[in-house]
Amino acid sequence: MKRSFAVFLILAGALVVYAQPDIDVIGSWKMDASRSNFSGPRGAPDDVLIKFERHDAVLRETIKVVNSAGESTRTINYAFDGTETVNGTGEERVKTRVIRNADAIVLEWIDEGGTFTRTLKLSNDRRTLSIKAHDKSADGQNDDLIVLQRQ
Repeated sequence: MKRSFAVFLILAGALVVYAQPDIDVIGSWKMDASRSNFSGPRGAPDDVLIKFERHDAVLRETIKVVNSAGESTRTINYAFDGTETVNGTGEERVKTRVIRNADAIVLEWIDEGGTFTRTLKLSNDRRTLSIKAHDKSADGQNDDLIVLQRQ
């Protein structure tokens, strides 16, 4: 009986860990350009680096993008409990929230220009992060696939 209960606890713990992709994404990620696909008018960036950190009840994302226009870095916070968070001020103001499910998380940005969602899925070995990005604005819609490798 004790053995069955111990096995149950181990399996239950494994399921809890497996069902928390928002925690599994913590770390640094670098774009694999050969596996990524960009359909938007700006084209593919030269490089994308994303770092996810956990600070208490907040998921902090720092995104560094390098393209022909130069380099830009932005830090965005998301509340783990799914409540809306306001980042920045003025024209830089973005409302964000995180939506969790068993095998992915969705990061949502809403600003004056529209809604930008990214669905994050981890590979089984937790070394590859695939992001399906959907940008919906008054100008139309764009869908990109960004594949990143854990650093």
